[in-house]
Amino acid sequence: MRNFFLACLIMLTGFNSFGQLQSPEQFLGYKLGSRYTPHFNVVNYFKHVVANMPAQMKLEQYGLTNERRPLMLAYVASPENFTKLESIRVNNLRLAGLAEDKQAGDENAPAIIWLSYNVHGNETSSSESAMMMIYELANPANTKTKEWLKNVVVIIDPCINPDGRDRYVNWFNSVVGKVPNPRLQSREHMEPWPGGRSNHYNFDLNRDWAWQVQVESQQRLVKYNQWLPQIHVDYHEQSVNSPYYFAPGAEPYHEVITNWQREFQATIGKNNAKYFDQNGW
Repeated sequence: MRNFFLACLIMLTGFNSFGQLQSPEQFLGYKLGSRYTPHFNVVNYFKHVVANMPAQMKLEQYGLTNERRPLMLAYVASPENFTKLESIRVNNLRLAGLAEDKQAGDENAPAIIWLSYNVHGNETSSSESAMMMIYELANPANTKTKEWLKNVVVIIDPCINPDGRDRYVNWFNSVVGKVPNPRLQSREHMEPWPGGRSNHYNFDLNRDWAWQVQVESQQRLVKYNQWLPQIHVDYHEQSVNSPYYFAPGAEPYHEVITNWQREFQATIGKNNAKYFDQNGW
């Protein structure tokens, strides 16, 4: 009988630790950036975080890639706003003049922020950082993100291009040594054709937002147009000797870009610069 109770205690302890929110490093068993994470484990981590934050987060599969990998969206909000996600979405369409009821929208409602990661599959740090992003939005010790979530709904697409990502990650993890080699001529930096940038059909999904000829884009844009976020952040990765892109973009601007959009680009760029300065980058 004593052994039985001891076994039950061990099982309960295991369930309790499984049910606690874990950082990416705790969940994956390695520090982010020390190795690349296959797409299925990126999805598993998002499922883990959402399962531990049911009052603030939900996960939705919006499609499949050509190689049958899931395309996912995570929705994150404060507990108060999470119960009103649908009304916030409809209100946003009203503000854009696209709601079926043609009612006026509330300009003081939470803004919508859409974060897109890993459109280029071999820019792999992108989905790695997506895991840290959703963790910090959930982390009860992070008071700053809790303040942000009072005013915004965050939608995260952790990997736009899972097929390209896994093509690159599987290759890289098969050739990298125990100690990474920073020299550019080493084989871990000599990615073979066709590489992981493109999707299954070797199409650059970052060129497909307008034409939407690929299944990933077709499925994503259905959801995107249901929300029409005020801010869309498209995460990329620069090579080691490349500069960091800061908004606003270089002139000339396309004629359909409004003056307000141009001014807002400058606001975003200055905010990015502020954080770079704070960190001495």
